[in-house]
Amino acid sequence: MHNKPAVRMLILIIDHKDKKKAHAIFDAQNTPVQYLCMGEGTATNEVMDYLGLGSSEKAIFVCPVLKKCVPDLFAALGEGLGLHKPNRGCAFTFPISGASTYVMKLLDSEMHEKIQKHMEREEKQMIQDAKYSLLMVTINQGFSEEVMIAATAAGAAGGTVVHARRLDSQETMKKWGISIQPEKEMVYILVEQDKKMAIMKAIGEQCGLLSEAQGILISIPVDGVIGLSTDIPQ
Repeated sequence: MHNKPAVRMLILIIDHKDKKKAHAIFDAQNTPVQYLCMGEGTATNEVMDYLGLGSSEKAIFVCPVLKKCVPDLFAALGEGLGLHKPNRGCAFTFPISGASTYVMKLLDSEMHEKIQKHMEREEKQMIQDAKYSLLMVTINQGFSEEVMIAATAAGAAGGTVVHARRLDSQETMKKWGISIQPEKEMVYILVEQDKKMAIMKAIGEQCGLLSEAQGILISIPVDGVIGLSTDIPQ
């Protein structure tokens, strides 16, 4: 059986003004598939002024990459965008095991089982070894500040807000007893593993599904990080 190359999803969050420079770096590193979203930082205007930053508008790149290419890509992004300097942005990666689903359906059941067990072992080991987690909070529009107040009180450093619109069936959601507000905000918060549970609990208590914010919170283990002041060599 040939081993499939490990794939990671890379997320890069930088100031909007640096997006062309980032795009050029990805192209130079042979990473042609890039998805670009626009977001905003969660720092207050007072904090932005204190840091000497003119805008909190963020560019968010989402790129599937081979795991073996991550070190060189991190090095290029770090040097080209100055990610090792404070407040310049960050990048991180996490596994996307679901990408193998279609391929596995084409294989016989015995090989499918072997691959599935390997993926499960890798995922469990990844969760145990992860030093960081990405918290993704989906909330009703206008509640991102409440999320960050709860998160920072529990130890989070900051986050990025992305505006979105819900596409669920309204009839289905009503059956679950959830009122509908199509306009949503998604808050991405990168946290250290030892603070994750406290931060998730704080967000859930203040902005959970039964609150006015109707928040839905998930966490994803992160296996590589660059651009945080607490970076640990990977």
